[in-house]
Amino acid sequence: MKFWKSKEEKEIERRIRAKKAKMALKQYINNLEALKRRVFLQGKEAAKLGDEELLRRSAVKYLVLENRIKQAKRLLLLMEEAEIQRELVKVSAEFLRFSRDIVESIAEGPGAEDVAKMQVEFEKAMAKVETLDEALSSMLDVTSESILSGNFDEETIKEAEAFFDVEPSGERLKEIEKAMRA
Repeated sequence: MKFWKSKEEKEIERRIRAKKAKMALKQYINNLEALKRRVFLQGKEAAKLGDEELLRRSAVKYLVLENRIKQAKRLLLLMEEAEIQRELVKVSAEFLRFSRDIVESIAEGPGAEDVAKMQVEFEKAMAKVETLDEALSSMLDVTSESILSGNFDEETIKEAEAFFDVEPSGERLKEIEKAMRA
């Protein structure tokens, strides 16, 4: 019996859990949207009958369902954002490893002191990349487990959002946002 798992095994398990969680979340969204349609039709029927109380309760249910759908979609987007960020981290790590190899290959020549400084900077960057990858992995694990156990709520979404609290600014950002809204 194996008591420890390799990094690759953990990564495979993480991907499987995340995929299951995303599928469960999509199914949850689909179910909520179907229920929302039913509630809307119920409200329309209540309006035809002139039953104001039933109409009001239907409208309240409709708004609650809309909010839950929005939260679930937001969580799904946050999970996908984390996956994209992890891919970016991996690409950056690969580039840093490649750069370190180049630095090592030219280290024998003149300017070895500068090359040594570059090597230290590469090592620091790699440490940051690994820390970020671990944090994103933890976020995906917690989010996936919350979804799969049926215990996700507003707090889960806030915890996931906390990983992406970077606020870039500028004209280019506004252009991209405008394009996304179109």
